[in-house]
Amino acid sequence: MKRIISLLLAVLMLLSSMTLLFSCKDEEDGKKEGNTEIKTYEEDSIFYERSLVSDDLPDVDYGGRKFRIAAYNSGEIFVDDEKHNQGDLLLDAKFARNQAVENRFNVELELVYSGTFSEVDEYVSKTVLSGTDEFDLYFGMVMSAGGLTLKKLFLNWYDIEHIDFSKPWWYASNSDELTYNGKAPLAISHLNYSAVSGAYCLIFNKNLANSYELGDLYGLALDGKWTFDKFHEMVKDIYIDDGNDKKDENDFYGMTQNQGTALNSYLWAFDNPIVAKDEEGVPQIAVKTDKIDSIVNSLYDFLYNTDGVFYDVDNLNEKTIAYNLFYSKRAIFMMGTVGSATNEKLRNFEDDYGLLPLPKFDENQSEYKTMVGGHHSAIAVPKTCKDTEFVGTIVEALSAESWKTVTPTLYEIALKTRYLRDSESKQIMDIIIEGTTFDYGSVYDNWKGFAFMLERMMGAGNSNFESYYNMQYSNARLHYKKLVKTLDKI
Repeated sequence: MKRIISLLLAVLMLLSSMTLLFSCKDEEDGKKEGNTEIKTYEEDSIFYERSLVSDDLPDVDYGGRKFRIAAYNSGEIFVDDEKHNQGDLLLDAKFARNQAVENRFNVELELVYSGTFSEVDEYVSKTVLSGTDEFDLYFGMVMSAGGLTLKKLFLNWYDIEHIDFSKPWWYASNSDELTYNGKAPLAISHLNYSAVSGAYCLIFNKNLANSYELGDLYGLALDGKWTFDKFHEMVKDIYIDDGNDKKDENDFYGMTQNQGTALNSYLWAFDNPIVAKDEEGVPQIAVKTDKIDSIVNSLYDFLYNTDGVFYDVDNLNEKTIAYNLFYSKRAIFMMGTVGSATNEKLRNFEDDYGLLPLPKFDENQSEYKTMVGGHHSAIAVPKTCKDTEFVGTIVEALSAESWKTVTPTLYEIALKTRYLRDSESKQIMDIIIEGTTFDYGSVYDNWKGFAFMLERMMGAGNSNFESYYNMQYSNARLHYKKLVKTLDKI
């Protein structure tokens, strides 16, 4: 009996091994044929919800064809083989996205050129103007990409098959603010990871906020009552001098504000457009509104006349005094981006922290608005493209897969689950991301319009909007007239 049982066990083990062997072979064969692994998600997860949204793309096999990309920030889309599976969730998500699209359509993503944004722009200009077909998609830094548009280098996204701006992986601004007369040479989708991670927001130390009894900040925001006046009133008296009777980096503050592009984000947060379409749908400079003087004066008072605010006017990078004040727990609030929560300092931050949208200007404003830092990317298709159906298919697939997996990884896992540590953060993150807006005044500014107005005015200690406007208006108007004429001819 023992021998029979032993024999049966041996047979079962052999059958099990053979089953495993053939299943592994089938899996390997499937990979060779371009099949992708079927992923399963929890039904209450954002991944599951988004996986149900179809991209409506055709089933097509491109026979190993290369999809060629020129990018100033290659890490936004490409991941080195050696860098994934090392515990970095975002890198793994990007790698999996690329692999899913490559396997699904039997294509190979290829980086044909990378460098600084100016180097990539020079490469793009030379190749397209010479008429050579060297790349399929351009990833450019948005401010410089707007300048390249004036050279008539790109096709109209509305002429690219399978591109559907109504899909959730395309920002609504593409079909609204960034389309003129059915023309849109630049576009922004969730494939542009920097447009997601670079969305501006406020980051606050929850422990310190509780100590100062600042109340239910999330509730205030979710009720639509998070305004600049309330924020100003909240932080204005939170100031502790270190004893030298001098306001400096050694003191304690309610808010620490860095200089640079971050200041410009208030203009969008306060729903004051730089460019808007007139009755005929033509983009026109619109920054001079009824409330612009109030915006400029309120921000100037906030930065220069408020004890509880430290304004870092002289420093422009991530290692500034403004950021260090927050990291050293000597400030309750700081301005950051959605992607800030994935950096090493916040990952290792001992105190709990939370994110808030930038405040509305007042309660008359219907929605929270989010601006993205000017370093983010935009995408375009060169006019040398010979197969728009191929390009449209792959771009739409990459954008959809980014929205379904990469973006949720950023704010559902990396932020909410691993770092933010609270149940309300998902709702707040939705407000920040869904409120992201782009317009001609930012995407096509090319450093010639009013996109950097607040940064320049506040940096110079200037609160006279009328004077600044009069000095800049003529050149800005000429720039946008050229843009409109260019779009008419695309």
